[in-house]
Amino acid sequence: MSPFARCLAAGTAISLLAAGAIAEPAPGSIFSPANIAAGLVRGALSYGRMLADIRYGGLEIDAARGGLVLRDLQVAGLGRHENCRISLGRLQVSGLSLWTEETSRLRFDASDLRIANNCFGPNAVMIGVVTGGDSIPLSTLSVDLHQSAGSGALLADIEAISPGIARLESSADFDYISLFSPDFFAKLAERGAGGTPPDAEAAPDDLPADEAPRIGLRGTLRAAHLSAENLGVWERLKPLLPPEASSPEALQALLTAEPGSALHETQQGLVRALRAFLAEPGRVTAELRPAEPVAFDSTLWTGPEDAAALFRPRFSNAPPTPPVALIADPQAGQDDRALGLALAEGRGVPQNARRAITLLTPLQEDAEVALTLARLTAEGDPAAAYGHALRAAAQGAEGAAAALDRIEALLATADLLAAQDPAGTEPPGDAFASAVALRDAALAHEQGDGVPRSYALAWRLAASAAAAGDGPARALMARLDARFGADPAWIEARDQAADLALADWTRQDLARRLSGGRP
Repeated sequence: MSPFARCLAAGTAISLLAAGAIAEPAPGSIFSPANIAAGLVRGALSYGRMLADIRYGGLEIDAARGGLVLRDLQVAGLGRHENCRISLGRLQVSGLSLWTEETSRLRFDASDLRIANNCFGPNAVMIGVVTGGDSIPLSTLSVDLHQSAGSGALLADIEAISPGIARLESSADFDYISLFSPDFFAKLAERGAGGTPPDAEAAPDDLPADEAPRIGLRGTLRAAHLSAENLGVWERLKPLLPPEASSPEALQALLTAEPGSALHETQQGLVRALRAFLAEPGRVTAELRPAEPVAFDSTLWTGPEDAAALFRPRFSNAPPTPPVALIADPQAGQDDRALGLALAEGRGVPQNARRAITLLTPLQEDAEVALTLARLTAEGDPAAAYGHALRAAAQGAEGAAAALDRIEALLATADLLAAQDPAGTEPPGDAFASAVALRDAALAHEQGDGVPRSYALAWRLAASAAAAGDGPARALMARLDARFGADPAWIEARDQAADLALADWTRQDLARRLSGGRP
């Protein structure tokens, strides 16, 4: 990338981040995610007109829901590419969100897509034999991405249907996934120190193997599958293949790994599936259904054999099996906790929030159950949801503190403080041992770290530590004042906490205790 291009890209990124940092755009704002995406699409199409004749019927924006629809796109090549034609009936994008959503569900739906065989140059004739026409048709292409920014989790589903050719569907459920380069900065430093100048135009693919950084994927995979269904492509391909290509000997030649190894077992499964497909051309499916999530780092692989040996895919000629255990009869008597959690998530049984709440409410003292109830009730009854989140946080449930923060944004200050323990709640006995102990107890109650979150009680304990000159305690008090300002409910709770802190000062003899007995 040239210096100018780098500056342009960096400036654009900084501008967008700055706009997001100033304020979350209203749905109707030009800075809403859908409007930004629409602007980028229009800009890309305008730029593309330097290379091809591009027209479209309409671009509709749904800023409130983060969506856009592009209709009747026509692309015609120019000059020596004049025989290349691409048409798209409709592209719908939904779930666009740039800044506020911790979890997002982005979906792309393309329909009536046709790409002329002539777009592929010398390969056009062979592609025509496979497609049986002058273009590659795709009646449906859909991509669904459900991502958690905080945990790095990603659930991706892809489906493509080409009439008369094949149907592909795939899914991957990652507990965590990210692009990864173990030596990117080291290689960058080497280039800057003496090798290729930083402003050189060499792309990573153009660099010598010993200079190019290794880039791959790193993460943890829970489940995945890829399934291909024959809709006519095999019948066109088969006459073009030499007879020996589908012979038992040719299939047996795929067994290259050492017998007894994990890779050899995988290859055997592939050979069985291919043999069955040749006998009755229908479908081939590869599935990854590990008992426990599998950690991987693709930068360590030397070839696809390494990935196959690690994931150990299972091959069959049937549709993919569900990645979760299915519940046959949710009405039958069984473990209310397990059934309630399954109903809450829609995992193994259709999602039903109302019934999940009914089953889980009697079990709300359980940390995971409490956190689930907080999520299910946050929109309809944030006060009740906050109580559930408080219980989960007090038990140290992962994600409970973040749930508290999200629900607090839905509550008025008076309702928030009413749901928390009041300032008069008896503190732990060892909280008065020292200024540090007072401060630590105050911070724990402010965050809800192992104890119920209570801003009033946090203020009460911090006031005594601050009186002894503890800086973090003073900062805690300033944070709470800055957050709630002159809200009458906060002023009342704070005044009560201040009175109790003064009583603690006398009753606990804190002047002597915090000074270590020194005058």
